Amino acid sequence: MKAFSIVLLCLFLGTTSYAQKKSGTVYSDHEAITKTQELWKAFEAGDADAFLSFMSDTVKVFVNGKKVNSSKERATSYINYYKDNYDNVKVVDHKPAYPDAIDYKGSGIWVQDWVKLKGIHRESGINLDLPVHHLYSFNKDGKITSLHYYFNNDVFETIRNSKRTMENGTIYINHPHILTVRKLVNAFREKDLDKWSSFFDEKAKFGNSTLKWGDTKDLKTQMNGLKESRFFKPETKFKVKQVGYPDCMYYEKDDVYVVYSWWLYTEWSKDKKIEVPYMLSNTFNKEGKIIREFVWYSNNHFAER
Repeated sequence: MKAFSIVLLCLFLGTTSYAQKKSGTVYSDHEAITKTQELWKAFEAGDADAFLSFMSDTVKVFVNGKKVNSSKERATSYINYYKDNYDNVKVVDHKPAYPDAIDYKGSGIWVQDWVKLKGIHRESGINLDLPVHHLYSFNKDGKITSLHYYFNNDVFETIRNSKRTMENGTIYINHPHILTVRKLVNAFREKDLDKWSSFFDEKAKFGNSTLKWGDTKDLKTQMNGLKESRFFKPETKFKVKQVGYPDCMYYEKDDVYVVYSWWLYTEWSKDKKIEVPYMLSNTFNKEGKIIREFVWYSNNHFAER
């Protein structure tokens, strides 16, 4: 009997753990959704009166969870700010997301959407491509009673800072990291892969201007590629000459050191000589190892050979 009771208890707990309760209905097509879309059309047009016509007299506005002044004057100022400072303002669905209208049994109609705010800030030239999540509650008259915005504010901070002259670190004409890059190029010139690889962190990433943007290689792949490349073949004769002088940049915002350097690669054979200018960008970690390398060059010179 005791065992049977335990079985019944387990069955009861199992069924109650997965019990479901419906609290409303979700719509992908609803008049409230249409109103939110018309709201942002008014915003795009810079029409403050049309924008406000969708709001109740007691509407509450929240930005990233914080309640803000929701007066008519504040809303008008908000609309005029974009009209006066941005071109090509658009609010579009952040696909594949689409808006939902939810009719809650206890609290009425709510709409949620995921959009992108697009536009060009006239003074700075900075482009907006900002993901925004909105929540709207509606009253029985179909007016918006609360409007919630959720977004990352960084782009607006960048726009504000663009009006100021600001330093972001220090530029060095002599620095230990510059010496490391010179030794790195010397190892390449000597076709010494072991020495060359010793300057990199084992998790270093490599890219170059002939790859698809964003594609990178790891250290092992880069070493194997060099080993099989024209550069490391015994019969290939080349020299590498420094052009100008390297710069070591300390970026305060990211707390990172990057060395930029410029070089001329010259290769020759019996019947031809090619010259390829290239730029190296080497990013260093705290231990003085290179964690990222990007090479800017054109491979057209090699293709013509």
